[in-house]
Amino acid sequence: MVWQSLFAIALASVTVVLHAAGTVILVIPLAGAMSRQSDSPRSPRAVWTLTRLVSMLLILHLVEMATWAAAYYVTGVFDNYETSLYYSLKSYTTVGYGDVLPATNWRLLGPLEAATGVLMLGWSTSIIVATVQRLYDVRST
Repeated sequence: MVWQSLFAIALASVTVVLHAAGTVILVIPLAGAMSRQSDSPRSPRAVWTLTRLVSMLLILHLVEMATWAAAYYVTGVFDNYETSLYYSLKSYTTVGYGDVLPATNWRLLGPLEAATGVLMLGWSTSIIVATVQRLYDVRST
């Protein structure tokens, strides 16, 4: 139990670093999410900004889930990468079908990945909300 908790905390830490670096260095600048536009929030430019932002955040989340999956596979939690990725996708997103489960000695990983996923998805949601707010603030100034 201690080993899997430490393993999950390490993976959660890597996920936070990936998310922080990914959003600050790549997603926000490339999506143009924080630029002050004079366009209306209904303009094609605003729509394109939000589309790029959400798409890039989804890719970032996929990278994070793939990182958990790689760790599962390398440590032998699952026999192949596809199963590891499937388990990671359903844990991170809190879907949790229960059709693929790790051995008993690794069973805490799913809930800990789910907690991490909820936090990262919430973080992304706040970025989207901030961007929408900025688009509407530009219109009122």
